[in-house]
Amino acid sequence: MTKQIFNIYVNDITSPRNCQTRLCLFADDTAVMSTGESTKVMDDLNYYLEQLGKWLIMWKIKVNADKCQAVYFTRRRKVPDPPKLYRRAIKWSKDTKYLGFTLDSRPTYDKHITNIHKKTRSAKARLYPLLGRNSKLSL
Repeated sequence: MTKQIFNIYVNDITSPRNCQTRLCLFADDTAVMSTGESTKVMDDLNYYLEQLGKWLIMWKIKVNADKCQAVYFTRRRKVPDPPKLYRRAIKWSKDTKYLGFTLDSRPTYDKHITNIHKKTRSAKARLYPLLGRNSKLSL
């Protein structure tokens, strides 16, 4: 019920004006994605984050800027200045987790596959006493 109320509360959240920047909402997880040439992307993204910051202040929604992450998906080595929310820079990160999926700055999915593999091994280890050779359970 509270997530539904939250969805109604954020229904009028500022939408990006350009088609290269998108706002992705799922329950209380929010992601802002922007695509295009690096200089224009950062200008558009910072403009949108400024508008979003004003909306957040108006509706008294507090966002912990220290928990925000920015990932720059590229094969280039040079990354631009970080985006800003509330005039504070959001640190660049090598990877981030969104909706259970680990996204890394070089779209290789290695980190996500490694995380899934660890979870699978952990689940298998927990089931071993029940399904292993020495289990007392009958087939």
